[in-house]
Amino acid sequence: MYAKQAFGTSASVVEYLGRYSHRVAISNHRILSVTDKHVTFSWLNRKEGYRKETETLTGVKFLERFLDHIVPPYFRRIRHLGFLSNRNKRNALAIIREQLLAGFNVPKRLTRSQVLAARFGERSLLQCRECGGELLLLENYPKERAPPILECA
Repeated sequence: MYAKQAFGTSASVVEYLGRYSHRVAISNHRILSVTDKHVTFSWLNRKEGYRKETETLTGVKFLERFLDHIVPPYFRRIRHLGFLSNRNKRNALAIIREQLLAGFNVPKRLTRSQVLAARFGERSLLQCRECGGELLLLENYPKERAPPILECA
């Protein structure tokens, strides 16, 4: 049996969780230089095999990009791990769907009249009594919720 060592104090727990849940868009070590007008920072180019590159932007443009990463109020950032991680999600979900649907025969879709005929006998409830044609559903009215009952004391 394996048990991790205790964190120590509540402050160390908050600091540990803060690294993962409240991380900012760019860490200080990636900002290489700041002048009166420009900011130079490093980034990893994933399209080029995670090659480290540098970029220089005006201060205003840098702040615009930085502010794009601020999460709106009451919005939760959730990190997905394992098969839901961004890097693996598309391939993993395709494999999971393939394995779940292996050997699964999708039944032929029946019309409303076929379902009702099978349930209630030969004549479907959606079949016209006069001509025998199938009645069509033209509009569907959603079920409205009854108002709450107020009790007086």
